[in-house]
Amino acid sequence: MHRFIKSVARDGHSVVPIRFLSTAPQKVAVTVTPGLPPSPQQQLEQPKKFSRLEELRKKLASLDEEESGVETLQKFAMNDQVNENIEIQSSETSMTVTKTSSAAPAKKKKGRRKNILPKPSWIRAQPATSDNYKKLRATVRDLGLATVCEEAKCPNIGECWGGGEDNTATATIMIMGDTCTRGCSFCAVKTSRAPPPLDPNEPEKVASAVEAWGLDYVVLTSVDRDDQDDQGAGHFREVVQRLKSKKQGEILVEALTPDFRGELDLVDLVAT
Repeated sequence: MHRFIKSVARDGHSVVPIRFLSTAPQKVAVTVTPGLPPSPQQQLEQPKKFSRLEELRKKLASLDEEESGVETLQKFAMNDQVNENIEIQSSETSMTVTKTSSAAPAKKKKGRRKNILPKPSWIRAQPATSDNYKKLRATVRDLGLATVCEEAKCPNIGECWGGGEDNTATATIMIMGDTCTRGCSFCAVKTSRAPPPLDPNEPEKVASAVEAWGLDYVVLTSVDRDDQDDQGAGHFREVVQRLKSKKQGEILVEALTPDFRGELDLVDLVAT
């Protein structure tokens, strides 16, 4: 559509055509120089970009309108073997991306992998039913002693107390009670800020148990007793001395002491 503009002379008789104006859109060639930002005119002349969301909306709207909304959405979501052609245009390049999707990925079959070897028989803990185990446990109960094997719930108690192949039972005696004043998260021993007082007869009980077992090597450990002024070092020393006097020096004692809060003089007290 064109519009003709007239100019009327002052005398009112002559008509002079001045200009033609067209309302139709004009096509303008735009040159884009790589590396330079586009001018405002170039930005207006660039082809419109369609986002991924707009493409999906158009595709969903083009499906059969007679189907229900849920079925249409499910059909669109499944997209069984449908090729999606998305045209991406810019001022510098134009390309087509094709995507092929399947209805559903194949499910992996559940089951044990064939390349996994079975666990060896020795890795499983044996039940504590041997005669040595029963004898050692009875002695501990009669004397009212505590062992770290039981208090810490060691899974190897059946093997150690049972004696194994050489029929020699071993146990680690835990002195100064069965309640610790510290609460380490990795330990199963009972904890309390105010544990029961120390048993003054414990050194004699430990010596009698070791003598009954006929051991020449014994391991002693203990709970932490931060409620004691000497952290329990004096009590630990009495147990060691009583063991050596009972066995007349024919015994080796391995002492696994607490940290005594870093007081080295308490370590010397146990060692002497």
